[in-house]
Amino acid sequence: MHLIKRSWVLAAAVIGTTYLPASQAEDWDKVVAAAEKEGKLTLLGPVIQPYRQAIEQFQKAYPKIQLQYTGVTSPEFEARVRSERRVNRYLWDVTVLGFSGSAFTQQLPEGWFDPIRPLIVKQDVLADQNWLGGFAAGFLDKKQQYIFAFQAGKQNNVNIDRSVVPESELSSLEDLLNPKWKGKIAILDPRTRGSGHLITLLQTALGADKARQFLTEQQPVIASTNRQLADWVAQGAYPITSGLSPSEIATLKDQGLAKTVNALQTTPEQTAWTPGWGAIALLHQPPHPNASKVFINWFLSQPAQEDWAKRGFVNSRRTDVAPGLAASALTADAFHKGVTFNSEENADKAQQATELAQKAMQ
Repeated sequence: MHLIKRSWVLAAAVIGTTYLPASQAEDWDKVVAAAEKEGKLTLLGPVIQPYRQAIEQFQKAYPKIQLQYTGVTSPEFEARVRSERRVNRYLWDVTVLGFSGSAFTQQLPEGWFDPIRPLIVKQDVLADQNWLGGFAAGFLDKKQQYIFAFQAGKQNNVNIDRSVVPESELSSLEDLLNPKWKGKIAILDPRTRGSGHLITLLQTALGADKARQFLTEQQPVIASTNRQLADWVAQGAYPITSGLSPSEIATLKDQGLAKTVNALQTTPEQTAWTPGWGAIALLHQPPHPNASKVFINWFLSQPAQEDWAKRGFVNSRRTDVAPGLAASALTADAFHKGVTFNSEENADKAQQATELAQKAMQ
């Protein structure tokens, strides 16, 4: 274990010059020197400990740049930055978080972010062959400049206890509308923003009428929290559920629970993928611009992404990083033909699905 850690730190420390021609390496050395003169990087990141630990490896790679890490949820990030912007305070350099509708309908139009793309200069990071779908496919904003998803995994919107419901009886999204499943499906409340991914997928793949039919005729049981839904899955209370992430299902399986619960396999066109907490953005007027540039290139490198995937049990988009969670790994076909509802292009679909659920469940 110690040998592995020492090897990783060495790899991370030399990433600054590994892939650059001599002239570019000299330029990069100047960026690092300027970053070390700034002496600090301020970052808003996930509250989840494994993710924090992965990001904190930056301190080992660049010990002269003090990492100031503050853990936040997405709503806390929004509230904090909005409050600071009202009084023209610009305290943060970079954020690594999950992004959804408000990032594109409010934060981007209000100028919360500066373009991150010009700061990404390392050749191994820019190389299309190193990323699922190519490098640029990671940008969640339409201009492909601001919010970059370095992570991608199947959303696995539907989980089924196959000891109760065999594949022959439920093998597609359409099968969820079969009257025999009325009252046997438990989901997170789709009227709450960020919890209605199944309804968004049904609306996108099958149409609004089918999504409304699912809510009104199938009468899904509503779980108020992820914890409650996880307890129901563990107890086998409902054979069909939606709302738990692949990692949450994997955790239950590691505990010897939910052994026969598996994700519904969908066609590539009906596959929803998510970056989860795996997207990075540069805040407007970062106080430490050179340190930001060093961190971003380091973090998107192969060693840092490999560590992130292993610690967090998630899947980097980098093709040279093994999946941290095989159950949610995406094929190239599913990535190209599938859809993410965490992008600017599809932000309105998630909002429409929330409104549909609110009206249907009055």
